[in-house]
Amino acid sequence: MLRRTGSTALLCVLLLFIQSYVFPQDETPWLGTIGTREKRASVISIRTSASVTVSDGKKYVAESFYVDPQRGIFRIRYPDRTVTQGVEGKYFWTFDGKQEKEGGAPTETVVLGHQVHAQILFFERLHPGERETTTEAGLSSVTVRDTMAVWTFIYDQKSLNSMLIEIEGGPAVNFSFSDWREVDGIRLPFSVLIDDGIRKFDYRYTAIEFNKGTLADYRAPESDLTDEQNLLRLHRVVMDDHFFGDASGMKSINRAPFTVVSEGEVCTMTDAESDAGFDRIMGSRDYTVYDDLIRPVVKISKDGSLAWVVVKVYAKGVRFDSEGKPAGPLEFTSGWIELYEKTDGEWRMTGNVSNFAPDRK
Repeated sequence: MLRRTGSTALLCVLLLFIQSYVFPQDETPWLGTIGTREKRASVISIRTSASVTVSDGKKYVAESFYVDPQRGIFRIRYPDRTVTQGVEGKYFWTFDGKQEKEGGAPTETVVLGHQVHAQILFFERLHPGERETTTEAGLSSVTVRDTMAVWTFIYDQKSLNSMLIEIEGGPAVNFSFSDWREVDGIRLPFSVLIDDGIRKFDYRYTAIEFNKGTLADYRAPESDLTDEQNLLRLHRVVMDDHFFGDASGMKSINRAPFTVVSEGEVCTMTDAESDAGFDRIMGSRDYTVYDDLIRPVVKISKDGSLAWVVVKVYAKGVRFDSEGKPAGPLEFTSGWIELYEKTDGEWRMTGNVSNFAPDRK
């Protein structure tokens, strides 16, 4: 799942530059106890699996997959069923193996709250708000309030000890870390005890992997989705292709003639022309942020043959020149409409109408 900017080496250099600028060292004061900044910069995704024993006697397998705050999965494999929850942009969902249902803020809290190792490595990305740091009796703590909860990490000079999540109107949940092991040069806990005040959940991790798997490994099959859910998923293909720098998904869902309306111009393209355009775009920029700002608005015609998806997106990254070298920052907010047509039971994108906020860079 490594993103492409011409070469893996260039990618690492680029990420180091961006993360050093955006996420200063003092934002994660315990980082030096678990691994180097250079190694952390190479982590594009985190995949985990754990055997869980609950104080009430239940047992199950918990799996997580994390890319960023808008791309995360949490799945529980019970003896008799599997339940997967996802955060994809501003669309949150739960899939029980039969039907996908839309979730709300609680779904987002559950999914991101269980990205334990992402919380440790990328605390400042998940919680960009102002933080308070205190030190007492040899222990330090960092506390930050975001839209979901109040998060507090307690650590010493060697490693993190615990993480406390205080949810407004809900229980305080404490995570205690132990059994630290090295994974690709980064020290992470393989034992996590979660106490919500009612039950205790003993997580024993059997696998922690970097840059393995994709979001598609966890999504519901297309055949199990409603038309609206299918269109939301196609929008995520567009978002993820831009974020990961890979146009293959967009190429597969487009259908000629493809019409683009932007900046006062109208252009109608063949498959080959649109594919070449996507390749050109992917080769000229790399995004560190490509996020939905709203839950996409989906409208479907009464006969079910046409649809449009209205979105608002914030993007940030780096431009590249014709030789593949960084040529300056890239940042914009854009609103656009994706146009779809259903043929032989499948939705295909046939056009895009877009505009940009005035402060585009």
